[in-house]
Amino acid sequence: MGIVGAAATLARRFDGWLDGPASLAVELFRAGRPGQAIDVTLADDGGLAISDRQRKSAPRILSTDPDALETPAQLASMVEGKAVTISVPRAWIIRRSLELPLEAAVHIDGIVASRLSALSPIPPGEVLFGHHVTEIDRAARKLHVEVLILPRTRVAKMLEWVVAGKAREVELVASGIADKPVTLMPRRAGSAGQNRATKIALASLIALSLIAGVAGLLTRPVVSFDLDTRRERLEARAEIARRKISEATQPAADATTLPEQAALDMKNNAVSALGALDDLAAALPLHAYASEIVLDDGLVRLSGRTSDLPDVLTSLESSGRFAQTRQIGAATRIENGPLSEFVVETRPLIRTGGALQ
Repeated sequence: MGIVGAAATLARRFDGWLDGPASLAVELFRAGRPGQAIDVTLADDGGLAISDRQRKSAPRILSTDPDALETPAQLASMVEGKAVTISVPRAWIIRRSLELPLEAAVHIDGIVASRLSALSPIPPGEVLFGHHVTEIDRAARKLHVEVLILPRTRVAKMLEWVVAGKAREVELVASGIADKPVTLMPRRAGSAGQNRATKIALASLIALSLIAGVAGLLTRPVVSFDLDTRRERLEARAEIARRKISEATQPAADATTLPEQAALDMKNNAVSALGALDDLAAALPLHAYASEIVLDDGLVRLSGRTSDLPDVLTSLESSGRFAQTRQIGAATRIENGPLSEFVVETRPLIRTGGALQ
């Protein structure tokens, strides 16, 4: 029983948590569908006029007489799934005035609510109320506030009919000074505004996300094992390739004939272009870079730019991989910059056979 109760509590909390995102999603959707609103104007004699903002047709007059049994059904057919604004007549409103300091402007809601029992002859729990600022006297630093109070019994039957008609939202307003509309009951969701379909969609999306996350965690070891297997195969193939390259670059055994010996000497004394480039990349300092490299007759001619040419020459000589390094021509400084263009000639010592000379 304890597990069932905990699950029910968790479900209620999850449903409450979904209310916020679901309401936001529904409001964004409804923002693109203007005109789905109904205005209901109550008259002093108990009648009501209903008008559709979208159609802008003549108001439809209904009676709130309890004997008019067709009124709830007609009203339900007009307000179903729409936002309803109910306007109450002036005669039903109890009006009070308040004078507050200008600094109280940000606290008007709380001040009016705290003084409601003193302003209304009816208990606060049995009224709907709203307020608006009628005058701002900056010289005296005063605010004049009008408070409008409506007995709930005046509109209880109407609210019951509208909510039973599955209105999407319900709002109650009255006219203040200069016919300024004052909200007596903030817009709230009706029986058709529970966002159930949106909640189901959000819950489904969350469930799918959780399933995808769990599936990802479960399949990670399998994917990792497959990647490890592929890596091992690649390393094995790379080792075979390195071994074959090493065998091809090892000095060959002594030849038995003069032509074979001449070919062997030519091979062993040939400069490895890739090896020379690799040595050159390791020997050059960071402030130098090459724009052109030419390998000809065992010599490397290097054209590039640097901010310290003597350091380039010293680095090549001290690397142990180059000899006979010399500068060709004079270095040319680039205009408005610290770099100089240079040409250097050097002899790489690496040979195809792997020996340095």
